[in-house]
Amino acid sequence: MAASAPPRFFSPPLPSRWSASGPDGSGACWQLALECGGDGVWDWNIEDGKVFYGPRFNALLGYDDGGFGDDSEAFVNHVHPDDIGRLRQHLSAHFANEAAPFCCDLRMRDPDYEYRWMQVRGQLVERSADGQPARILGTVRDISQWRQDEAVLKAQLAETVHLNQQLEGAQVQLVQSEKLAAIGQLAAGVAHELKTPIGFVSTNFGTLERNVGDMLGLIAAYHAAAASDDPAQALAAAEAQYVAADIDYLREDLPALFAESRDGLDRVQRIVRDLKDFSRVGEQEWQFADLHRGLDSTINILRYEIKHKAEVIREYGELPEVWCVPSMINQVFLNLLANAAQAIEHQGTITVVTAVEGDKVLIRITDTGSGIPPDILNRIFAPFFTTKGAGKGTGLGLSLAQDIIRQHHGRLFATSVPGQGSTFTIELPLSELQPSAPQPESAPDTLKPADTGNNT
Repeated sequence: MAASAPPRFFSPPLPSRWSASGPDGSGACWQLALECGGDGVWDWNIEDGKVFYGPRFNALLGYDDGGFGDDSEAFVNHVHPDDIGRLRQHLSAHFANEAAPFCCDLRMRDPDYEYRWMQVRGQLVERSADGQPARILGTVRDISQWRQDEAVLKAQLAETVHLNQQLEGAQVQLVQSEKLAAIGQLAAGVAHELKTPIGFVSTNFGTLERNVGDMLGLIAAYHAAAASDDPAQALAAAEAQYVAADIDYLREDLPALFAESRDGLDRVQRIVRDLKDFSRVGEQEWQFADLHRGLDSTINILRYEIKHKAEVIREYGELPEVWCVPSMINQVFLNLLANAAQAIEHQGTITVVTAVEGDKVLIRITDTGSGIPPDILNRIFAPFFTTKGAGKGTGLGLSLAQDIIRQHHGRLFATSVPGQGSTFTIELPLSELQPSAPQPESAPDTLKPADTGNNT
């Protein structure tokens, strides 16, 4: 909200003073017109320091006509000390470039030593022979009420920001709860995914333990033969043990056992890492992220949930990294992919397509499930709406997913054909969303206009 500007009335030549004694009386007319509009007028002769303050000027500050003073020192003495520097800055800027109007909001005291917010405007109309500022005309307007209203609005804005921060904090907790709920529902599948590699790694270690025992026994037999009094007999026994150990088979089997065990441990590590990423609290920082990595990680977590019902087809395009909160975007992927798997009753496909269109990144997740009836399609993003049975869903997954995408200045929407499947489309902007820092301003040291070198 900004105070309305008074009319531009400064256009030389003007009468020498704002008084009824002007040759055509126009000075008094200008003063009357402005003061009837609520503005006080002033006329500052910079060379001698004398200032004419109109009656309305005096009245705005609670003075009788002429009680304010008649020079620039009186004006400065009434300005709040903290505002004098800003006044100097605006005056110096105007005197350096008179095409830019002079306008400054500052506090001025009344006879009771209480300060009122005033808006002072002016225009340089004369320069001396050597180009220095000589005369400036202007107005003053009481904007105290405007400032009070502004303070109320700022307080309301601060309260709104505080409430938004609380709401965002609550939403983070809600997203986290939904995330943990989803992982809880997938716990059996995740446990199975962990059990399989751990099982064959355990079996492989049993085999490796036996094989290593045979090899150590064989080494001991050859060592004993070398130290025996009857080397031929001891060596024959060692050779028999060598044949029984089937060393040629072990040469082929041991590398395979180690490779298989290493792969199993890598699978366990990958599942644990993905679970840790999804269950981590507090990682809410904006950063550039690889969306394909997030999709692959999510599909890995849902592997057991998906593999018995659908084949996942990845049709990834060339994507740049996107400015986002990765953990929140991954939560959206988790919800959409889990829903796609649950929509398929027997066997089908889930196709994940990524592409860049214009200034947006698109992610489409399409399933060949049962589809969504039109009367339900319009309600699926509503909080707590669910078609799942009791205990199988919170009804918050899609609502939270849509809120997350909106926070990323994107869109999430769905299309569906009953009996054929559904497609959920995510649109995310490619632009980086970061605010620019405000620039500080400095103030000159003196009220007297600076020498600008302008001799025009």
